[in-house]
Amino acid sequence: MFGYRLLLSLCLFVMVSVTAYAAPPVQSVKWRDMEAWLVTDNSLPLITMKLAWRGGTASDPVDKTGLSMLMARLMNEGAGDLPAQAFQQAMADNAISLSFSASRDEMTGTLRCLSRYRAVCYKLLRLAVTAPRFDAEAVTRMKREQATAILRNQQNPRSIANLALMKLAFNAHAYGRVGNGTQDSLAAITQSDLRQHYQAMLARDNLHLAVVGDIGRAELRRVMRDVFSTLPAHNKMPQIAPAEIANGPQTRHIDRAGPQTSVVFAQQGLGHHHPLFFADFVMNSILGGSGFSSRLTEQVREARGLAYGVYSFTSNFQKAALWNGSVASDNTTAQEAVNVIRAEMRRMADEPVSAPRLAAAKTYLTGNYALRFDSGAKIAGQLLGVQLNGWPISYFKTRNQNINGVTQADVQRAAKLLSPDRLLVVSVGGTAITLD
Repeated sequence: MFGYRLLLSLCLFVMVSVTAYAAPPVQSVKWRDMEAWLVTDNSLPLITMKLAWRGGTASDPVDKTGLSMLMARLMNEGAGDLPAQAFQQAMADNAISLSFSASRDEMTGTLRCLSRYRAVCYKLLRLAVTAPRFDAEAVTRMKREQATAILRNQQNPRSIANLALMKLAFNAHAYGRVGNGTQDSLAAITQSDLRQHYQAMLARDNLHLAVVGDIGRAELRRVMRDVFSTLPAHNKMPQIAPAEIANGPQTRHIDRAGPQTSVVFAQQGLGHHHPLFFADFVMNSILGGSGFSSRLTEQVREARGLAYGVYSFTSNFQKAALWNGSVASDNTTAQEAVNVIRAEMRRMADEPVSAPRLAAAKTYLTGNYALRFDSGAKIAGQLLGVQLNGWPISYFKTRNQNINGVTQADVQRAAKLLSPDRLLVVSVGGTAITLD
């Protein structure tokens, strides 16, 4: 009951500390074949841009995994007539932050600058996205950084478990590959590979753009024209096939010395456009997605002391959706922790959630939403995320309405789509988990 009381307390905190959520005034700004979402805010002299191109690590060639991640690392390591050091110095001299990363489905970029340096800011962004250099020295240096990250992940039990789970869930599909690549695949990537990958990925038809801050519609149109218009109209990235999630129950154990076993689990989830998406969102919050107030925390941590933390969450990709979870427990109690998780999954499907608990969860989820918009960077992240999910610009106004419309029956219908008998489980440590 501690978790339930905590949830009620959090809801009260949200209600008294966060004013009624109002959707941000999002504008759609278009220039020829491009569209950006804009929130103008002149209260601070800051401009934040979030941008993404479809085609992430899942698009890497099988023998060149890590290519998209390496390319992203190099996008701010020299461009146009500025080699890496000069480009970085120009950013530092003008208080500009520009970085790139890659996920399974896209390469993303984040730009932040003071509005008084906007001219230099836009120039550096244009150079980075239209004329990256991929100089040999920078490639060698970024390969070294990425190789270090690969080694670090190979020593982290949770990273080991997550990679093994993705391989188990997706089999030979590209989603099951490691985004950073391997030492061998990374070593095989050439400057020519990077240039070809860049030329295939960065185009106007797969560009998503979100802008927040001291910038208006007319200026944003000029930025879209001056920065992005010379990109190719169409990208040449390979199409990723829809992914089929492996059927459970299946387990995999990776033996590793130590007192704890890290466990991750997954099964088929609901995509962003599934009719029960919001019911599933609320259901997961109650089951394991709301931290200390979830049922899993109540039963695994508070009632039995089997783990410090236990969580469940959804992972939505462009071509697949997973329901995931994780727990780390002493080797002597890891199996019991998984047994309790499976029992709570069954209870969620078999017993309707109480009206007070559902109301508390909805109050928390809707009230807490405002905290995702308390900075320009967060707002831009939300704008970009909604675009990538394929939701309309009206989502910001309808999201809380959809959550409030979820009923007890909806939650139970969503819970019945989960099955403790179809879990995919990976354990790393001293205890091999069974699903008897």
